[in-house]
Amino acid sequence: MTEKGPVVAACIPAFNEEGTIARVVLMAERYVDRVFVCDDGSVDLTGVTSEGLRAVVVTLDGDG
Repeated sequence: MTEKGPVVAACIPAFNEEGTIARVVLMAERYVDRVFVCDDGSVDLTGVTSEGLRAVVVTLDGDG
């Protein structure tokens, strides 16, 4: 918690969602303080697009 109160975050799981992730991140930003995108080993621009929109990207490589 901060002096302002609790921080609200959204965690968005994503796999090869470059066509829709920007819309989802932008919509989520309207309601939360921080957006996290869990990129589950995408081979497209899901992570790059999310980072460009100020989301925190956590990349999983699928190795366990």
